[in-house]
Amino acid sequence: MILTGKRVAQADRIIRFLLKLSVRRRGRPSGVLLTTIRGPAEMVFMSAVLERFMRLARRGEKVTLLLRRDAAGMAFLLPRNLILKRIEWRWLRDSRYRWKMFGELYRANYRSVVSLDYRRSADEDEALAAILDPPDSAAMVEDLGAAARRRPSPFKRLFEAGGPAYDKILRWSEFADFLSGTDSGRAALARLPDARLPPAEAMAPTAVLMPFSAVAQRQLHPATWQKVIDALPSHWQVRIAGHQNDFEANSRFLVQIKSPVQVETADFERLSAVLRGARLVIGVDTAGIHLSILLGVTTLCLASAAFVGAGVPYDADVVPANARFLTLPIACQGCLGTCRLPLERGMFACVAGLTDAMIVGAVEDILAVTGT
Repeated sequence: MILTGKRVAQADRIIRFLLKLSVRRRGRPSGVLLTTIRGPAEMVFMSAVLERFMRLARRGEKVTLLLRRDAAGMAFLLPRNLILKRIEWRWLRDSRYRWKMFGELYRANYRSVVSLDYRRSADEDEALAAILDPPDSAAMVEDLGAAARRRPSPFKRLFEAGGPAYDKILRWSEFADFLSGTDSGRAALARLPDARLPPAEAMAPTAVLMPFSAVAQRQLHPATWQKVIDALPSHWQVRIAGHQNDFEANSRFLVQIKSPVQVETADFERLSAVLRGARLVIGVDTAGIHLSILLGVTTLCLASAAFVGAGVPYDADVVPANARFLTLPIACQGCLGTCRLPLERGMFACVAGLTDAMIVGAVEDILAVTGT
């Protein structure tokens, strides 16, 4: 049965009753369950700070991360001793799947459940926390409207995490300190430790370009990318990276690039080796660009101004030395993607304002500084 509206809450009352009546939980509560309903892009950022949440485990306990199946594609970035459990949150509308997943997690009898998400769903991760009812549970306080704030929270501890316009790695770092009762004194850098870096692909001097975005208005025109290629050392190879769907949706892109380029459609794990072997990565604000930064590759992110002050560019406390950001200062920056200005040449105004001269200048500056 597909659950809608009030049927979700009714189903959960029945599930809770049946679980308590018929399911035998495993011993004493033990272990930490971290939950997230976000996708692959969020996992890139999260991987930089997960080590801090691993410290929540007591002696002999294990830490499990409950995450979406597509987000699990970033598993190669995560701590090796972290247990992954996959879930399709959207399938929880199916009463049989809801019973199955809630039953498995209830039986595991976690001591602590922690939501890593600033934005949550009453019918998904919050409903799960209510069903599991562990001795300890925690989440961040969302900046919600008055009606939503009246909704009772299933979490026993809540952390005042700031408003929506706040760097997510800073937010997670502070949340982890709150949970552990410590003050680490600094935020986690947006950079993987060397021990967790995947191997680099051996290749000729190469630049990787990532011109595609799921939000088409963030994309720059092919003519701009041609000028970027022209600014690179002539002996470098150039790879254009994206999902196969990106190339199909932008079928005219490669036709308008006159220089010889290679196409790269690898999944994130394979792509990470390519990125680590590259001399320079340039692209718009996407999961791939943030992956490149996290891997320690010299990276230029050509970003809209939508998330200025909210994570892109990264806060000064978390940005690693290999990352460069180019954004256009604009009065409405920090809009979080709710652009009210008319499009310019099919782009957001703050993207269209990134002129070819600004972008090429940024590339030339990086090449001069890095000595390539």
